[in-house]
Amino acid sequence: MKDDQFIKAFIDNYNRIFNYTGGQDLQLMLSLASKYTLAKRQFSGVALEKVLERIRNKGKNSLPVQLELRTGYKLAYHLLWHEDMEKEVQNIIVKDGMLNQARFKKSAHRIIGALFLQQNQLEHAQRAKRLFDEMNRNQRILTSKEDIPYAVFLTTDSNEQPKKQADTILKYYNDLRSNHFTMGNHLQALAQIMTVYSSDYNKLLLQYVVKLREELLERGVKVRKLHYPYLGVLALAATEESKMDEISSLYHHLIKEKIFNNGKDYALIVAIQKIVKDALEVQNLIDITSLTNIIELFDLVEFVLDIGPVFPSGISEVIDFFN
Repeated sequence: MKDDQFIKAFIDNYNRIFNYTGGQDLQLMLSLASKYTLAKRQFSGVALEKVLERIRNKGKNSLPVQLELRTGYKLAYHLLWHEDMEKEVQNIIVKDGMLNQARFKKSAHRIIGALFLQQNQLEHAQRAKRLFDEMNRNQRILTSKEDIPYAVFLTTDSNEQPKKQADTILKYYNDLRSNHFTMGNHLQALAQIMTVYSSDYNKLLLQYVVKLREELLERGVKVRKLHYPYLGVLALAATEESKMDEISSLYHHLIKEKIFNNGKDYALIVAIQKIVKDALEVQNLIDITSLTNIIELFDLVEFVLDIGPVFPSGISEVIDFFN
């Protein structure tokens, strides 16, 4: 889909979402508009609400917490395309129970983490808890419930050693700070993402992430803290310079649109999602695994971004500084 076609479809979906939701949550509207447009689908509030109602009814006495609206809509979208929705909701409940057995505390983040739990679920859950505990030892205050989905996603490979992975995450975090990245939860998420394919420290990967941010800044793109995890996705997707030009071009077109007047930071997220997805769909003919991994990673980052940090960013940064 060409950029002008994408923008037109995006605005159409945004307006439909605005009319359905009443325009109360800008981040939710932009996020859903992006999801539907990238999937080449037209938003239907009625269909999404039906799924949300099923989640509420089936999970009423089974899920550990009541999902707030933003996360609920995101989960409903995730389930919308499953053939057997009832079975998938039950799977989430069972997987959340596994994370509970592994002694993860109940939270909306734990429910999201359940989406990424793989085969040998209890074993995977216990491995994720070991990684979470190791991250907590390294950065006790900064590590919080929002890291649960990342811990699950990063421990799919049973051969990875949680302590080594946590130590590598800490080294990436500290080295990124030395390269003028702002401390806090988003930086920790980026450091975690950098270990997706290997827990071995990779200096070239670090330099690549730093270079990606510099390339965006050179193109007049404002890179905020909330964009840090997406830099990790760009690095894992081996984004070429020509694609950075396309991301920059789409970003500059998006921020001119009225719907982004109060959401310019989200414009970069949308541009990254669109250009990377287009590139990966071409590569899909060669490597379907990479496409699946990156798409799941986009979902993970979006879920955690929407739930929001446990601490307001300013507080977490002060705590991190003293830590």
